[in-house]
Amino acid sequence: AGQFVTLTGPSGAGKTTLVDLALGFYRPTSGEIRADDVPLENFNRHDWRKLVGYVPQEMFLFHESIFKNVTLGDEKLGRSDVEKALKSAGIWGYISTLPDGIDTVVGERGSKLSGGQRQRIALARAIVHRPRLLILDEVTASLDPETEKEICATLQTIGKYTTILSVSHQPALIAAADVVYQIRDGNLSQKREEDRIRV
Repeated sequence: AGQFVTLTGPSGAGKTTLVDLALGFYRPTSGEIRADDVPLENFNRHDWRKLVGYVPQEMFLFHESIFKNVTLGDEKLGRSDVEKALKSAGIWGYISTLPDGIDTVVGERGSKLSGGQRQRIALARAIVHRPRLLILDEVTASLDPETEKEICATLQTIGKYTTILSVSHQPALIAAADVVYQIRDGNLSQKREEDRIRV
């Protein structure tokens, strides 16, 4: 808790499966998932998921306004909540220059935005509820190195008040994390600081 953790490993090793277990999408066939030393089975699934923000590998933006893409229609969220989330996600500077601001329609699948901008709006969507745990699945895989570096800096800032679990094999996210675990052949091990790749 309170750390930026990156989980890495080869394709097919089980990284996304671990994320799905942590989200409560799957139940373990043996062992258990614990949060604050309480088995996840003891949590109401709906209540648990309200504590978690999630940015999947295949994120999707609707042909709607930035506001609606962040809130997903949750009427409890107002404009100030969205603005705060967009600032935390590091994209408010750009959005505030648009003539329609957060009412700007992003186009089909976010076609009017760059890849990095789409990723930041997806990140704002995940943090607008102020989650206790933020789970990211390969969020920088399709970004250019400079945008990836900026996203990592944003995540390090968010990590000051939210626990982050990031799944990635990207060197930048490995270097940005407080703790790195590697999964290989069904085993999980912590990577030593000196073994990490620096970028």
